Amino acid sequence: MPAQFGVRLIGIVYLAFGIIGFLPVDALNPIREQGIGARYLLGLVAINPLHNVIHLTVGLSALWMAKSVKSAQTWGKVFGVVLLALFAAGMVQAFSEGFPFDQSLLGAIPLNSPGHILHLVSGGIALYLGLMKVPSHLPPS
Repeated sequence: MPAQFGVRLIGIVYLAFGIIGFLPVDALNPIREQGIGARYLLGLVAINPLHNVIHLTVGLSALWMAKSVKSAQTWGKVFGVVLLALFAAGMVQAFSEGFPFDQSLLGAIPLNSPGHILHLVSGGIALYLGLMKVPSHLPPS
């Protein structure tokens, strides 16, 4: 059941980020006028309302899919690939723009280096959880 626990943990983190991101509290999510003028989740990750909705969706879907080992592993494979692809797309875009402080994915979602690291780490962990072997003494559910 490590896959279920891990997927739940990722879900809780993303759900918390989604909720906290909506709080218009400058101490938690300050606005930086330089760059693209986005709020920064906990002063680090560039966010906007759409980005927060995406974090909520990732978190809720993880919590929903962590009900069984099989569905947790399916979530891990799908979202692991998606998050790693998002990291790669962000790196390509950052490289093409000369590594600015902020980028805007498709002109709609602000991204920056701490966000890229979040996607890399959580995507790698999710994919690992999705691909890990279930011990033979446990039912796959």
